[in-house]
Amino acid sequence: MAFKKRVALRRVSASLMLALTFQATAADLPKDVQAQLPKGFEVMQSRTGPQLGDRRESLLVVVHQATDTREQPSPRPLLIFERQGEGDFKLIARNDTVVLRADQGGQCDPFEDADEGLAVKGLYFTVENAVACGSHWSDFVTFRYDANASRWLFSSEILTSSFPLEGKPDKTSVTRANKASPVSFADWRSEHSP
Repeated sequence: MAFKKRVALRRVSASLMLALTFQATAADLPKDVQAQLPKGFEVMQSRTGPQLGDRRESLLVVVHQATDTREQPSPRPLLIFERQGEGDFKLIARNDTVVLRADQGGQCDPFEDADEGLAVKGLYFTVENAVACGSHWSDFVTFRYDANASRWLFSSEILTSSFPLEGKPDKTSVTRANKASPVSFADWRSEHSP
């Protein structure tokens, strides 16, 4: 019995450490996740994702190529892994466009300059792309876990532009999911470009 408690405590500690890890390396991730990362990519950011119930965990991982700069931008796939109970993590979904590239922010990197990059609350997570150098804008895209369908769906996109030097009012555009025609995480593409 004491052994099971120690194992459970280690898992909780590992999950807590991962939740606090934003800038991670592949070595910081479970071995089964490391094995599923795309070839030629390295971890840019990772975070424990929403808890899915029935002791199921999710893990969000953003990867990019080592040469990723504004001059040589690489795709930044966001990968969603899920673990069922005590089993291994499995890659469930991938989106290559929701995390903006280094050159899509003008003078600044829109993902690295954002406050968190990835934020999690309940069954939702948000990808935060934002810049505050030259132009000011933020593009927050939120997805949710649909337990009935057992899949990740687009929830909303909030694009805000600010014009502090021009004295113009802020402009906000909100796109919400169409419940009659849900869009999966893997299929989502922005209708806006910052």
